[in-house]
Amino acid sequence: MLFYCRLLILVLLFYSNYSFGFLITADSQQVINCTEEVQIYADEAPLIINEIPYFPNLWINQSISGLSNGPFNKGKWCKLTIESSVAVDKILCFKYTLIPVFKLWIESNKKDLEIINAGTKSDFHQEENNYNFRGYSIPLSFEAGEKKEVYYFMNGEGWPTHTDIFLYESKTFNNNVHNEREVINTLRIIVLVFLTLGLIIGIFTKKKVFIYYAISFYGGLLFAESELGFFLKYIPIELEQLNYVIRHIANMVYVTFLMYFYYYISDKDQSFRKVLIWITPGIFTYTIITTLLLVYISNYIVVASIFTSIVLLSWISFGLCFYVLLKQWNKNNRLAKYTFIVFISRLFVIAIFVSLPHMGIIERSNFTDYLYYIFITYESLSYFALLINHLLKVYEEHNSLLISQKNYEKEYSQAILRGQEEERNRIGRELHDYVGGNLALVNKSDDLGDREIKEIISKTIKVVRDMSHGLISPTLNSINFKEAILDLGTRYNNGNMRVYLQFHSWPESDKSENLNHCYRITQELLTNAKKHSNATSIYLQFFGEKNSTIGRVIYEDNGIGFDMKKINEGIGLKNIKYRSNAIGGDITIESSVYGTFIRIEDINL
Repeated sequence: MLFYCRLLILVLLFYSNYSFGFLITADSQQVINCTEEVQIYADEAPLIINEIPYFPNLWINQSISGLSNGPFNKGKWCKLTIESSVAVDKILCFKYTLIPVFKLWIESNKKDLEIINAGTKSDFHQEENNYNFRGYSIPLSFEAGEKKEVYYFMNGEGWPTHTDIFLYESKTFNNNVHNEREVINTLRIIVLVFLTLGLIIGIFTKKKVFIYYAISFYGGLLFAESELGFFLKYIPIELEQLNYVIRHIANMVYVTFLMYFYYYISDKDQSFRKVLIWITPGIFTYTIITTLLLVYISNYIVVASIFTSIVLLSWISFGLCFYVLLKQWNKNNRLAKYTFIVFISRLFVIAIFVSLPHMGIIERSNFTDYLYYIFITYESLSYFALLINHLLKVYEEHNSLLISQKNYEKEYSQAILRGQEEERNRIGRELHDYVGGNLALVNKSDDLGDREIKEIISKTIKVVRDMSHGLISPTLNSINFKEAILDLGTRYNNGNMRVYLQFHSWPESDKSENLNHCYRITQELLTNAKKHSNATSIYLQFFGEKNSTIGRVIYEDNGIGFDMKKINEGIGLKNIKYRSNAIGGDITIESSVYGTFIRIEDINL
């Protein structure tokens, strides 16, 4: 009796569904897109008796989200009606793979009911005829005049689900699968080649921007592979959640290393660096915790919450990248400008074709799977070209600097030789005119008293001492460097010019050669000021930072300044520049009629 009741219900529901369903004709030899003809069951669940669903006539048309389900949707019942006036064999394709629970009931007016279990929790992808196709391919055989009702149920169990449905002839389907495989394999090889080249270049040139570029897009490629179900055929059914774990970790790798890639593109923006220092440990901890939750907890609310948080976290990171690249655009960073254009196009693609469909807001486009690879290929090639171009320019600038450095050293050597010759002449004149003259005066004069002789000798000794101080370097170390500088300042102090010296956390150092360069720079600054500046006040400050061996020297005077256009002509300034470069310093010189300002940064002590 129960059997006849069920059969009656089935017949009544069967015919009522026909009268309101959208009908697809299978006679055509063309590929038929059935996606828009699918109807959705309006109620939460049908009546199920012995695993067979029975539907009252509550079918409705699709909304803007189409067949896409967000992570918090528990499941969706759908119906597709197909008929054929001739005997024909077809293949019904559901083009999306990551559906944990996917069950079909195929009901015919001429054949028995057929039930098919698919989804990632079934052994569908382990079957030899199915594992090569991304999605679910269902063979349908029609007799002349046969009509089939295809009911199916999709449940993401916390993951998003969506699918495009196509009806193929067998030959067309096989050709389509072959072509898709060829396209994806080609794109896959291109991406892997350029990412590997980028990684190798980064390792050999020690350019971290290449390494972060490669690691980030390796993660993006791994995400695309898992999204297309590439690993399902290798993963045992009892470990099917592993594919989702791979997808999750790959996404986090992609997002995290992409931020570091943009950080180096943006000339190591310091505000972005502070954000990375803060956010990186958080992302690492979040990834570990959520991965463990995905492995050990199968509650769909937990899974849906994790997936939603992934989307939100990804868009927060994209927002940070958008900000720093836009900031660099405004600073006229050429490399960041090109990167920003690629970045904006990626945001558009991710929003329209990935994020919004995954959240169940809009329908997923049927070429999204191709788009993953096409856009990863586009990004990886674009960024690789930008980085190679940037690297070539860096090396070109480096070679240019080497040539300039060699020319500068040549000019400096010539200047040193001229300076040495001038210094010899000056010392010779001093010895001849002053020291020699005084000694000759003492030797030849019989009228000088002891007091006058002592005064002449005292002045002569002072001149000789000043000359020797200028020629001989003091023995410098961390103990007496300050004393040597203070002594130097004292010797240049006189009635016309006052020298003020200050030390602020100046670091201790045992690098005597570098300290000698600092001493000579100070001596040169004071000598130039005495000879040329007409300054009455000179301020010299020596700065350092706690727990650092980096120093900074700042010189200021109130003299008459000098012509900045002739800055490279003076031997003294060339000497200062050369010595600053030798200790890693970055020198800045400003001069006007109101005085001279010289700043030497990043001195390596």
